[in-house]
Amino acid sequence: MIEKLSAALLLLFGAVVALISLFMPPEGEIDGSVLMLFAQILVYAGSIFGVKIYIKDLIKRANK
Repeated sequence: MIEKLSAALLLLFGAVVALISLFMPPEGEIDGSVLMLFAQILVYAGSIFGVKIYIKDLIKRANK
């Protein structure tokens, strides 16, 4: 449960930071560091959800 919550909160945080950076000088541009942060957040969230699905699949196969 905590993994899903942390992944969801980080995704929300990354989206908010990206949106905020659109309104900071120079307006309309997202800095490379913000894009790198958001990319790392996406990798983290993807790994959390991917590992969870993989483990559930292994358990399901073992129970057959």
